[in-house]
Amino acid sequence: MKIIPVVYADKRRLLKDAVNAFLPRVVTVPLSQETGYRCSSLVKKGDTVREGQIIAVPRTDSLSGNPAKIHSPVPGVVEDIVLCTCPDGRQGEAVKIRLAGSFTYLGKKKIPGDGTILPPATIIQQLSDRGVVNTFNTTEPVSLAMEIGAARKRKPRLLVVRLYDDDPTRVTDSLLSSAFPDEIYTGALITARAAEAGGIVFMIDSESPVPAVGGDESIPIRFVKINIKEYPAGFRKEIKKAVGKSAKDYPLSDISDDDLYTDASTMYEVCSVIKDSIPVIDKYIYISGECIPASGMLKVRIGSTVRFLAQQCGGFTVPPAAVIINGLISGWSAGSLDTPITKYVKSVSFLPASKVPDQRQSVCVRCGMCRSVCPRNLTPDILYRHAAGGTEAGEAYVRSAQLCSGCGLCSFVCPSRLPVSQAVKMLKLQFIKEGVK
Repeated sequence: MKIIPVVYADKRRLLKDAVNAFLPRVVTVPLSQETGYRCSSLVKKGDTVREGQIIAVPRTDSLSGNPAKIHSPVPGVVEDIVLCTCPDGRQGEAVKIRLAGSFTYLGKKKIPGDGTILPPATIIQQLSDRGVVNTFNTTEPVSLAMEIGAARKRKPRLLVVRLYDDDPTRVTDSLLSSAFPDEIYTGALITARAAEAGGIVFMIDSESPVPAVGGDESIPIRFVKINIKEYPAGFRKEIKKAVGKSAKDYPLSDISDDDLYTDASTMYEVCSVIKDSIPVIDKYIYISGECIPASGMLKVRIGSTVRFLAQQCGGFTVPPAAVIINGLISGWSAGSLDTPITKYVKSVSFLPASKVPDQRQSVCVRCGMCRSVCPRNLTPDILYRHAAGGTEAGEAYVRSAQLCSGCGLCSFVCPSRLPVSQAVKMLKLQFIKEGVK
C-alpha cells in the first residue's frame, strides 16, 4: 500500500450535518442506472406520475436476474423522453418529469416494519422492485437483488460491509456510517438474511471507534479495522488481506471473493426500502469544491442536476473548470452541469481551473511515477503500451494485469494524462472473459 496524504480527507473539517436538498422543478431520470442493464420506459410524454411510481423496467433483451426497477423521484407530468449524458459519460434515454401534484412519501408518517423477519425470497424481490443498487464499486453498480441471488448460489460465508470510502476524497460512506449506524446495521442484518450469509464483517477506519449497535445472536458479526490513510484500502484485495491478518483463528476470518461485498450507502438504502417501504428515489451525496461557498451532505432527489446541487450550496463563487463525480482518484469528470444524479453517484466536487491539471495527452515520458505508486508493484507503463498497440510485452508482464486492484493511482499521477488504469483494466477483463487464471 502507498500512503498518499495529499488525497486523504480530514473528516474533522467536514460538515457532518446532512440536510434535505430543495425539490427540483424538473428531474431527468436516466433509464440506465446499473452496469449491463437497459430499461424501457413505462411512461410517455404527457403522462402523470406519482412519487415512487415505477417508470422503467429492464428490457426483455437484458441479462437474466433481478435488475433494479426505476421510480419517479417526484410527482408530476412527463415532459418527454430525452437523450442525456450520464455521470459515467454514457449516453442514453431519460424520463424528464416536471414537478406537480401531491406526494406519496414526503411529509407522510412512516410506519416501519421489521424486515429482519421476512423470508429471503421476499427480501430479494422487494430489493429489486424498489430499485436498490449496490454501490460497493461505483464504476460497476449492479442490482443488489441480483448480487444476492448470485451469492446464494455460491453459498457465501460472509457479508462484508465497508463503512468508509474506497476513494478517500469522497467521504460519503464515512459520514453516513457516523450519522446512521443503527440503520446501516439493520440493513446489513436484512441483507445477510436474504443472502443466507453465515456472518457479517464490518470494515471500519482504524481511527474510528467501533459503532455501538444492537446485537442479533442469530447472525455473528465482527468489526475489522484498517488504516484508510493507506491507499488503496477499500478494494476487495485489501479488505481480504486486512481480515486475514487481523485474527486468523477468529470464526469470521475465512474471507474470499465468493462472499458478498457492499457499502454503507447501500445498507442504508436497504433499511429504508425494506423497513419503511420507500423505493430508491433519493441519495445522500457529499458536495464540495472551491467553486462553491459551502460543502456538506445533501439528500438529493435522483434526476436532479449537478447545477441544481451547486445552487443549493450558494451558487458558484468562481466558474468550475471541472465537475468531478465520485472522487478525484477513481471518479469521472462530468461533461455538463446538466448531468443528472443517478443511483451510483456518491459525491460531486466543483473544481476551479487552478486545481485542474492539463488534460491534454502526450507520449509516455518514462518518468516511472506509475510504477512507484502501484500498490501491486506492477509496471503499468509497459502494460499500457502493450494494450495501446505499441511495444508488445512478454507473457509474464501481460498476465500481471490480473493482480491490478483498479485503484487508479497510475492514471492519477501520470503527467502525460494517459489512460493507464483503463488500459490495464482492459487487459484484466480480457483474461476474465477468456477464463484465464
